[in-house]
Amino acid sequence: MSANPLKQKIEYPKKYDPKVLYPIPRGTNRKILDIDRNLKMYGIDHWRAYEISWLDLEGSPVVRLGEFFFSANSKNIIESKSLKLYLNSLNSETFAKQTDVENIISADLSAISHSDVKVVLHSLDSFSDLPQIERSGRSVDHNQISIQLEEPAEELLKISEETVFDEELYSDHFRSNCPITRQPDWASFYIQYTGPKMEESSLLDYLCSYRSYNGYHEECAERIFRDIYRFCRPADMKLSLNFLRRGGIDINIYRSTKIMTSSMLFSRLVRQ
Repeated sequence: MSANPLKQKIEYPKKYDPKVLYPIPRGTNRKILDIDRNLKMYGIDHWRAYEISWLDLEGSPVVRLGEFFFSANSKNIIESKSLKLYLNSLNSETFAKQTDVENIISADLSAISHSDVKVVLHSLDSFSDLPQIERSGRSVDHNQISIQLEEPAEELLKISEETVFDEELYSDHFRSNCPITRQPDWASFYIQYTGPKMEESSLLDYLCSYRSYNGYHEECAERIFRDIYRFCRPADMKLSLNFLRRGGIDINIYRSTKIMTSSMLFSRLVRQ
């Protein structure tokens, strides 16, 4: 697709069409954040898609939930509306096996992102008895917000003289806005880190400073990673932004100072 579909009114494709996928280069925002030169960062973008369907050889619909795993080192991210259009372009196509669908989605997403994309499709029965999520760490959401800003500012972060090891903190108060539509994007934030202890109230102030910020999911997570790394100087850390489902897709961004694998990611959170 030659233009971002969020700017346009577009009908859903009636047949398979990988050309509707719209790439967004990662390098643009990373250059602004000065990440590539001064910060070593690893990670995975984990997408879940809840609107995947095609026809079997008898013409009956097959419905699946999909998981897509993108490397943080891929050249492009994919605009989420274009992915929804693409997935719905499969609705009237016939496939003999589920693996055929997994392979074609993986090939198309790999081509547009310039990376190897892992695709896993699940039957709905396998998600009928989801276990209750046992969240580790401590919520910072009980703190009172003391400063409200219209733009994120790393100066809000404060550290103490205490050193902590593998401290885990989380918040469900994160909100940013889509840079194109300005619609709100809600997420749960999580961090595990070793280093100077962050004051929890200052971390909440910082996270809530994104409430009027316009940025893609990946850019928000990488800005947070950069600011905490640069200002707090942890020996190591990993963090995530687990966004709520919108348009049949939820997006989960993981960034770390160490190499990550798909086995290190969270299960679906309660708001997803």
